Amino acid sequence: MQLISPATPQAAQALAEELGARARFIAGGTVVQQEWTGMTRQAPPDTYFINTQTWPQTQGIALQGEHLRIGANARLETIRLDALVREHAPLLCDALAQLGAAGVRRLGTLGGNIGWGMGDTGPVLLVLDALAELADGTLEPLELTLARPRRPLMLAFHLPCVNLQGPAHAAFEKIGHRAAFTPARVRVAIRWATAARGCTLVRAAAGAPGTPIRRLLAVEELMADEARRPTLVNVRAACLKELPEPLAIMSSRLIAGHCGLL
Repeated sequence: MQLISPATPQAAQALAEELGARARFIAGGTVVQQEWTGMTRQAPPDTYFINTQTWPQTQGIALQGEHLRIGANARLETIRLDALVREHAPLLCDALAQLGAAGVRRLGTLGGNIGWGMGDTGPVLLVLDALAELADGTLEPLELTLARPRRPLMLAFHLPCVNLQGPAHAAFEKIGHRAAFTPARVRVAIRWATAARGCTLVRAAAGAPGTPIRRLLAVEELMADEARRPTLVNVRAACLKELPEPLAIMSSRLIAGHCGLL
């Protein structure tokens, strides 16, 4: 096991591509520890950890044009308490309030939680139409970044400001709060076009341990049909196109309940 601190994000991305599966980006380290197995709970000996904490591009929270830019290495608790995030992305603050203990939030980073592929913040950023800022400075929809076979280094996340698309009428829920420190069974985020909510749903996303976060495109398509009022059965059928059956059943009830379809 080695810890390497490249001088630039571009060098870090190039190194990760060279090392392949042996490379892991690391900042707070709260996620990778969950993957370690055995009595000693150690990383595999051939792992190369690429330290991402030394670059200013990955830090801070600030307005940038019509977007709120959150550095990938911003600590989760810092984000939860930030006034700009509360103003422009209150759903993210709500989700972070449900994420682990305060000690975990003070150490963990947004980039780590998103890069994990199953974290609480993933569905939230997807329904808010977040953009990922990559090592070369390009921006792309987070949905595309997460769909890549190997996740690239993400420097920051860009969320639309309130003045760009208005306040987000949205909700976040997860089933299976950790009374005994057990992971949530499923995480679901929803966004509506209007404050009336109901069947004006325009975004839905979900994820769970073993099921990477993704948009529920079939649910969005179902709700976009203004000629019909869907039922719980319809919502469940749409969820089954995207999720394993147990998760589809739970997610469909959450979505249908929030949309007034129960």
